[in-house]
Amino acid sequence: MGSNHTIRPFEYEDFESFFTIQREALERSPELFGSDYSWFASLSRLSVEQRFERYLNYPYTYLLGCFGESGEILGMIGFSSDQSIKLRHKGRVWGLYVRESARGKGIASALTASVIEIGRDVLGIEQISCSVSSQNQASYNHYLRIGFTIYGTELHALKIGDTYVDEYLMVRFLI
Repeated sequence: MGSNHTIRPFEYEDFESFFTIQREALERSPELFGSDYSWFASLSRLSVEQRFERYLNYPYTYLLGCFGESGEILGMIGFSSDQSIKLRHKGRVWGLYVRESARGKGIASALTASVIEIGRDVLGIEQISCSVSSQNQASYNHYLRIGFTIYGTELHALKIGDTYVDEYLMVRFLI
């Protein structure tokens, strides 16, 4: 990834960037996300802002954004972890999306590497999991390339219209 990009947690002032990329992701890639574009579009602005604010609990639940040199949003990834004593060794990544114009530049790898580093070094996370649509070969290959393995498949995980989409359940152990 070029040095003219910055990866950092979203902050309150990044709401418009989040709103833009979330809407785009749901509209262009509905099979990748549990949320739905029509549902997202029907939310009030206040509801979307409240959802966004829940993702500002760094380092436990947050969104990382990749921003271009002029501040435009190029990609994002979400991370969440449980703070309870029996579950705090695990984290989860979700919502990885890179805008079409920014693909092929290592942004997905840089975002994922940042999440893994923060989870391991800041929280002491020992494993990170994710689920990937069986229809999303690019994401599936991405996670395999960086050391994730499949531990199961959730059949009919999503339903889009009359079509079911399975998801691969994946994990990467950090210790």
